[in-house]
Amino acid sequence: GESAKSLLKKYGIAYLATSIPLAIVSFAICYLLVDSGVDISSLLSKVGIETSDTAEKAGTFAIAYAAHKAASPIRFPPTVLLTPVVAKLIGKEPEPVVDGDEE
Repeated sequence: GESAKSLLKKYGIAYLATSIPLAIVSFAICYLLVDSGVDISSLLSKVGIETSDTAEKAGTFAIAYAAHKAASPIRFPPTVLLTPVVAKLIGKEPEPVVDGDEE
């Protein structure tokens, strides 16, 4: 399967142009939900992602950040799917990956 490192190596700027906006949107959604009083920890636990007890005692920003980081497995599949689309849109040809090149 693809990893963040292999996507970056293969697509370069197209990977960054996909993953960074998705991360910003993810954090913004988490922040708004936490700020609105939504129990993010229980939402994430429903999809099998656990957050630390420390995060629940922190401020809104810290809780939103912890939830955003915990939700990384949810963000990665769309990043994998969208990176080739973004690469095509910006005219970035993927770099050939040589066997054994990935770690």
